[in-house]
Amino acid sequence: MRQPASIPVRLNSLYSLSGQPITLSQELGRGGEGSIYAIIEQPQWVAKVYHPNKLTPQGLAKLRLSLQYPPQNPAIAAPVDLLLNGSGQVLGFMMPRVPQGYPLHELYIPRSRRQKLPFFTYTHLHRVARNLSVAVSALHHRGYVIGDVNESNMLVNPSALVFLIDTDSFQIRDRCSGMVYRCGVGKPEFTPPELQGKRFDRCDRTPTHDAFGVAVLIFQLLMEGTHPFDGVYLKPGDPPLIQDRIVAGYYAYSQRAVPLRPKPFAPPLRTLHPRLQDLFHQCFDLGHQQPQQRPSPDDWAMALTEAEQALVSCQHNPRHRYGGHLTRCPWCERTQKLGGRDPFPAPNTIVPPLPKRRSRPKPKPPQRVDQPIYQAPPRTFARPHKPFRRSSRPWQVMVGGTLSLLVSYGGYQHWQIEQQRQMTVQEIVQLQGSGKFDRCLQAIRQVPLSLRERVQPVGDRCHLGQAQTLVNAGQFHGALSQLRRIQDENTISSSISHLREQITSALLEEAEQSYDAGQLQTAIALLNSLPQETTSSEHRENLAQQWQQAWDKNQQNFDQAQAALVNNNPQQAIAQTQPLTTRHWQQQGQTLRDRAYSQLVHQAVDDDNLPQAEQWFEQIEDERQRNRLSYRLDDLRDRLEYEANRQRLNRARTALYQGDFQTAQEQFNQLSRGRNRLQTLGNDRPDILLQTLSNYRQLETWLSNGDWQRANTWTRHQLQRFASQHATCEDVRLLDQLWNQHSSGEQGLRQQLEYKREQGILGDQHPSPSQRRRLDQMYPQRLNIGQTGAQLDHRLQSCFNP
Repeated sequence: MRQPASIPVRLNSLYSLSGQPITLSQELGRGGEGSIYAIIEQPQWVAKVYHPNKLTPQGLAKLRLSLQYPPQNPAIAAPVDLLLNGSGQVLGFMMPRVPQGYPLHELYIPRSRRQKLPFFTYTHLHRVARNLSVAVSALHHRGYVIGDVNESNMLVNPSALVFLIDTDSFQIRDRCSGMVYRCGVGKPEFTPPELQGKRFDRCDRTPTHDAFGVAVLIFQLLMEGTHPFDGVYLKPGDPPLIQDRIVAGYYAYSQRAVPLRPKPFAPPLRTLHPRLQDLFHQCFDLGHQQPQQRPSPDDWAMALTEAEQALVSCQHNPRHRYGGHLTRCPWCERTQKLGGRDPFPAPNTIVPPLPKRRSRPKPKPPQRVDQPIYQAPPRTFARPHKPFRRSSRPWQVMVGGTLSLLVSYGGYQHWQIEQQRQMTVQEIVQLQGSGKFDRCLQAIRQVPLSLRERVQPVGDRCHLGQAQTLVNAGQFHGALSQLRRIQDENTISSSISHLREQITSALLEEAEQSYDAGQLQTAIALLNSLPQETTSSEHRENLAQQWQQAWDKNQQNFDQAQAALVNNNPQQAIAQTQPLTTRHWQQQGQTLRDRAYSQLVHQAVDDDNLPQAEQWFEQIEDERQRNRLSYRLDDLRDRLEYEANRQRLNRARTALYQGDFQTAQEQFNQLSRGRNRLQTLGNDRPDILLQTLSNYRQLETWLSNGDWQRANTWTRHQLQRFASQHATCEDVRLLDQLWNQHSSGEQGLRQQLEYKREQGILGDQHPSPSQRRRLDQMYPQRLNIGQTGAQLDHRLQSCFNP
C-alpha cells in the first residue's frame, strides 16, 4: 500500500480566502503542474498546490475569474476557493473531491473494461456518453470551453456518472473586459481539422471545437475504442498519422470516397442507432468544411437518450444489448469473430482477476571467509615509570590558585556571551531598520529564550512592517495574521489601529465585490474575518442579514421570472427581472430577459409583425440568440417584401388595363429589390407587364398623333395574338378604350361589332362586296383585322358581353 508523502514545510500554514486555516493531510496524486492533497477541515474538498514557479499571473487571473463565474455543476471539479500562505501568496486552489473513478479510456477498451467494470453493458456505455454530453453542455452554458478534450481529464464511476477534472486549464472569457484566458494544450487525436498544427495559446477555442473532441470520445465509447479516423489506408506508401487524416477528412465510415476503410475487427457502423449514425456523419463529413454543422452536446444527449431507450436484450446472453433496428445480435457475431472473447460476458462467465502474488526475495548464499594461516599477537608497549617527585608548594596554594583561575575564566565566558547577545540584538535591530522583516523574524526565532524578551519589541515592529508590506501588496489576510502575532500593542498602538482600519476598509470592499459578483458565502466569510477591534459583531451580523435578505429577494424575483417564462408569459418575466439589484443577479436577469425577448420575437414573427419583432430583437444582448433569430427575421422580411411586391404588381396590372398608365408606372417604380422572386408568375411577371405598358403607351402616342396606319397594324397584331389565345379580353377592352378615346367614340371595337350585328353580318365569313363597301364607308379608318376577323367576331363580342 502506498504510504502518504510528507507535507513540505512551505505548506504548513495555509489559509482560505476567508482567513480560515487549512491543514493538508496526505498527498493523493502528483502531476506536472502540482500535487493534490487531502484537507482535514474539509474532507469533501481537495487542494491542488502548484509546484514552485508553475502558477503564472495569467493562471492566477483565470483562477479568480473561475471563482467569479463557477460552472455550478457537481460533475465539474471546478475551483471553489483559493489557497494562501501566511504571506497572502496564492499557492493553489481547493476543489470538490471527485469520487473514485476510472479514466474514460479504461471503459471503451474491452480488455480493461472487463477487468475494472465487468458488469458494464452497452446500456452503461450509452449512459456514460449521455452524461458526458450533459456535463460538457453545462460547461458551455456557463461560458467555458474545455479546449483540451481528451480521455484523461474525464473520470467515470461505477454508476456511469462522468466527472470533469483538470478544470483550471479550461478556457474562460471575462464577461466584463472581454479578456480570453486560453487553454494552451491539446491532443491531436481530439483536435478538429481547423486547429491542427496551430499554437493553442494563440487561438480562441469555441464550443464547435469541443464538439469535435466530444464526438470522437462518444464514437470510441460506442465502437469498442475505435477512432473514427483510424482504419486501413488504401493508397500506396506509408499511411498518414491520425492528425493528418483529420486534416484531410478521412473519416473511415464516410459517405464520401476516401482512401480509408474500417479495420477488419472494428465494429460495423450499423451497430449504432440510426440517429447516432446521422450525427457522426454530420460531425465528421459535413462538419469538416463547415464546423457550425457539428452537433452540439445537447444534440448528442437527446440522441443518446433515444438510442438507449431503443436497446433490446439478446436471447443467448442477457448482457448483450443492441439496437432494436438490428435483426441479429452484433455482439454474438463479434464474439465469434474475436475467437470467443466476449465484449460483454455473461454473469456466470465473469472471473475476477487474481491478485498479484508478491515474490519473496531469494536468500543470498553465505559468503566464504578464508581463515588466515597465521595471526600475529598484538604488540604492546610498556610506558616507562617516572620517578616520584614531591611538590615544593603546599596543597592550599594549589587549590586557591585553581579556584581563582576558574572564577576568572567563568567571568570572562559570561562577558563573552553577553557581548554576543548584544551583537545579535544589534543585528536584529539593523534588519528591522532596513526593512528586511523576513530575515529579522527568522533571526528572532533563532535566539535563545533568555533573549526573547529583549528582542520582543523589535519583533513586534517587524510584524507591523511585514503587515504593512502585505497590505500594500493587497494580501490582507496575511497582514491580519501578522498583526495577531504582535505581543505588546501599547508602544505601536496608533500604527496598528490605522493599519487595522485600512485592512477593514479593504476587506469590506472585497466582501461587497464578492457579494455583487454572486458569491454570498464568500462575502459573509470575509465579513466574519474583519478585525473585531474595528468592526463590532453586531455590525457584521446586521450587514450579513441585509445581504441575505436582499439575496433572498433577488432569488424570489428570479424564480418568479423563470416561472413566468415557463408559462409562456415573457413580458411578466421581463418585468420580474427589473428589480434585480447586484451585478450577479442583473447578469442572470439579462440572460433570462434574452430568452423572454426571444419568445416575443417568435410570437411577433408568427403574427407577421415585423416592426414589433425587430423592436424585441434589438433588446437581446446574447449574440448566439441573435444569430439564431436573425434567420427567422430575414425570412419574414423576404416574405413580407414578396407580398408587398405582389400587391404593387397587382395594382400596377389593374391600373394598366384600366388605362391609367401613370399610376401603373408609379407602382412599377415602387417594386423593391425582391422583384426577382416575381419572375415565376408567368405572364404577370414584372418584365412582361412593363413591356405591355410600354407597348400600350406607344399605341396611345400613335393614336394621339393620328398615325392610324401604325396603330392599325399593331392593333391587328394584338387581335391575332388574341385569336391564338396569347392575349386576353383585358387587352381587347383596353384596345377598345384607347381607340374610343382618340376617335371620338367611333372607331372602337365595340361600335364595329354593334354595326355588324345591326347589318346581320356578325360572324359572317364571306360578306358581300356591298356590305364591305358600306362597312368601309361607315368606318374609313376602322381596324382591318384581315381574313380572321370574321372568326373573331363572336369571341370579341363575348369580351364585351360576358
